Amino acid sequence: MLIKSLELRNFRNLEAQIFNPGPKINLILGDNGQGKTNLVEAISFLSWMRSFRTSRSVEMITSGQDAAWLSARIDPGGRQMEVQLAGGMRKVRIDGHPIKAARDCLDILAVACLSPDDPAILEGGPSGRRQLLDRFMVMRRPTMGILLSTFERLLKERNALLKADAGAYDHKLLEAVSEALAKSAAELLAARFEALDSIANRLPDILAQMAGNDLGVEVGYQSKWFPKDAPLSRAQNLLLQAFHQRRDADFALGYTTAGPQADDMEVGLLGLPTRGHASRGQKKVLMLAWKVSEALEYQSLTGQTPVLVLDDAFADLDASRQAGVVACLCDYAGQSFITSAVADSGVLANASVFFAKQGLLSAMEA
Repeated sequence: MLIKSLELRNFRNLEAQIFNPGPKINLILGDNGQGKTNLVEAISFLSWMRSFRTSRSVEMITSGQDAAWLSARIDPGGRQMEVQLAGGMRKVRIDGHPIKAARDCLDILAVACLSPDDPAILEGGPSGRRQLLDRFMVMRRPTMGILLSTFERLLKERNALLKADAGAYDHKLLEAVSEALAKSAAELLAARFEALDSIANRLPDILAQMAGNDLGVEVGYQSKWFPKDAPLSRAQNLLLQAFHQRRDADFALGYTTAGPQADDMEVGLLGLPTRGHASRGQKKVLMLAWKVSEALEYQSLTGQTPVLVLDDAFADLDASRQAGVVACLCDYAGQSFITSAVADSGVLANASVFFAKQGLLSAMEA
């Protein structure tokens, strides 16, 4: 997949312009606040139809303007994607036709994106790591977005029933919703396991290339209701048992305590959990390796190379790890966008270089 051109109007602080990136590495340089992150946010938004910075589309519109527009020409096929943001809504067209679901954009433009806040996922609570895994799960198989939405809807329905008085709830309805939720949860668990296994197979080699040594990375799935040695075929029944055992507690709390919504992804380096032990540099290079692994797995699965977006890629990395990241990016067959406040000589020699200044992008002359 390749972005041939990107037109932006009234998107954050970016000036109205047409950006023509190169087919491989695109390095965007500039001081803080000049529009580097805004550019990669726009690219990521075209794929996911949501921002990695805000849930409010109005924040992506230039101050004082009513609407923002993005328009991209994408290969293969010369597809045209157009997005309008206005009034808290988005309108999306592909080749002039309105799309039915945001996941349709992933089939046209898949983007593996690292935002500056992503390394903090390894230090924070379980929800961030679940979202990291679920995002990759949907990227590699966009139809998994339907599964995830179905699970979230059923979970919301069960939680609403649990908020009723324990002596006055609709027993048959709760049982029916619980059955449907357990079935959906089992399917979600299987999809998460598949996605995690695919990352786990690629991550060690990519991380070793970037870090310059073997960091002994390990990833695993942690669940309080699904034992590690249990077969996936038992997931639905095990969750129904957990619902029954925790019914009184769930009613007291007003929400469902067992299920994939409470699970976690374990990540470790050198035999220790990253949380509380890994340095900032270790977490940064690990997340960079994760995103490259996502891209390579997607390529293996679909035959298409997704676009890599790495914001502030070299921050917190020493010189040797910066060189390792550059070498890995040079090996990547697809298009990539890297932002940085400083120029790395290794990237400069292999990249199309652009400067961001006061919201305007200009190409560095050869």
